[in-house]
Amino acid sequence: MRQFVTTALFGLAFSVPVQAASEDDVARLFDAMRVSDVIEIMREEGLGYSETLAEEMLPNGATQTWQDSVSRIYNTEAMEAGLTAEFSEAVKDEDLDSVIAFFESELGRRIVDLEISAREALLDPAVEEASHDNFEQHLQDADPRLDLVTAYIEANDLVDANVVGALNSNFAFLRGLAEAGQNGAAMTESEMLASVWAQEEDVRSETRMWLYSYLLMAYAPLEDDELEAYIEMSESDAGRAMNRGLFEGFDPMFTGISAALGAEIAEIGSGEEL
Repeated sequence: MRQFVTTALFGLAFSVPVQAASEDDVARLFDAMRVSDVIEIMREEGLGYSETLAEEMLPNGATQTWQDSVSRIYNTEAMEAGLTAEFSEAVKDEDLDSVIAFFESELGRRIVDLEISAREALLDPAVEEASHDNFEQHLQDADPRLDLVTAYIEANDLVDANVVGALNSNFAFLRGLAEAGQNGAAMTESEMLASVWAQEEDVRSETRMWLYSYLLMAYAPLEDDELEAYIEMSESDAGRAMNRGLFEGFDPMFTGISAALGAEIAEIGSGEEL
């Protein structure tokens, strides 16, 4: 699919073709970024989170019924299909050729491999704790690598976007509880919003810690000029469009999962209390 813009030059108008993203473009990009692998890791993260959630909110903890429900909710095929549809809609008028070329390059593929390896490693609580210590050490040493990681985070608006996504998910969870008619049902929508916004400072602090800990570990093998090239791509029009599309895709996926978890907590919790 192609679209055209009109540019005036010396009083004459002519059409300049602009390549808009096609389904094949999205498929190539997601393949290069190993999106299927990322979603599989997100499922593992979700399963781990659900254990803690059950221990905190269900009388009998993470029963088999709960585990079966969570496994159904974190359906990787549905997660990837939803992300692909939302992302495709968000970037349908964008030219993604340059970001596809970047992620298909040797450097791009190596960056993706490093990101995925680091995220897999963080599934181990001991590794996550060590990554936090590593971040704190970088702060104490005033390591210049922090400046590059900060530039990457700011180029992709990772703190604010992740905080907004987390708060939306928390609100969806409370709505799921309420709509199931159980825990939280007595809360009004304004009370839910107040409860969620009261968490904003803690969520922002946790998000910042996770991002810096993760990225410092993931990008440790990269040379400064390689990370700078990644930042440059992220700051381009195509890079910003891609990043915006990813957040527009992930947000409804996570809010849907959170709402489903809230509803399931309410239903199972009600049955266990009888």
